[in-house]
Amino acid sequence: MNIFLFLLPFSALFLSGSSIIDGFPANSFDTLSLVSVITRFPNGNTNVCGGVLIGPSIAMTAAHCVFSNDEFALTAKVTLGDVYLSKQEDREQEFRSHAMAISKQFLNGVSEANDDVAIVFLPKRADVCESSISPQIAKLPSTWSLNFKETPSIPSQFQLENSVCWIAGWGKTENTTASHSDTVRQMTVKLSIRRIGRRKYLMARGVLGTSRTCMGDSGSPVYCFIDGKRTLIGTVAHIGSFVKMSQQDPSNHLQFCRDFEYTFISDWRESSERIMEILEKYGELEQLNEGQDMCFGSGKL
Repeated sequence: MNIFLFLLPFSALFLSGSSIIDGFPANSFDTLSLVSVITRFPNGNTNVCGGVLIGPSIAMTAAHCVFSNDEFALTAKVTLGDVYLSKQEDREQEFRSHAMAISKQFLNGVSEANDDVAIVFLPKRADVCESSISPQIAKLPSTWSLNFKETPSIPSQFQLENSVCWIAGWGKTENTTASHSDTVRQMTVKLSIRRIGRRKYLMARGVLGTSRTCMGDSGSPVYCFIDGKRTLIGTVAHIGSFVKMSQQDPSNHLQFCRDFEYTFISDWRESSERIMEILEKYGELEQLNEGQDMCFGSGKL
């Protein structure tokens, strides 16, 4: 399978590979489409990230989770229904993949959260949506690119900024030197649209003031209740300081995750174009609609 290459351009303002500090044990109903993504690289290093199932055999995560130091990961272990990283549980569905693709927009060398998306193609279809409590595909805000004649029904800025939203993952729970959390944790967040120069960013900040994402939460899904349904809004791209970005200060003296007040989100409303492009290239675009029909069609969840 061909793959897009890019030169990882993250500035020193961000901690890539970004458990959740001052979070709480994840609610299983809120994380039915969450997957863990553990990648192994040629140099022997491994990355722990989150991800989300968006099609029967398609997982989405952050691009920098599968590409590091100018190399793609050799393998990605994707586990649906994962709770404890250190042990296998009965309800887990584990997949090992060598097929990964990333947004070609990274080729331009610009570090944009909405470009930090990757697809991991699973070797077989996951068993999903068998009941209201079984693993499922994430409910997407829209699959608008499949039908260009219709206006997409996507969350508005008002909806995003006034909805109950949360992030779940296995990232570090203390600081950059701590171990990754063995159990999946989540934090409630408030979303906002912030402008830095000419660019707008979708950002998340913990409702509990001390809550933070940290190393290992990259690629983790961001969900909101939209029209009463748990809806995927995007994935964690990186963490950073809005103040430092606003000042265009390139210093890298912030050593602890607690110093980074915002989580920068790869916003589905923007990043879906990148995802559609990848899936269309490999003939898998229809999986998005198929997955939504399987799990959320008439009479479903």
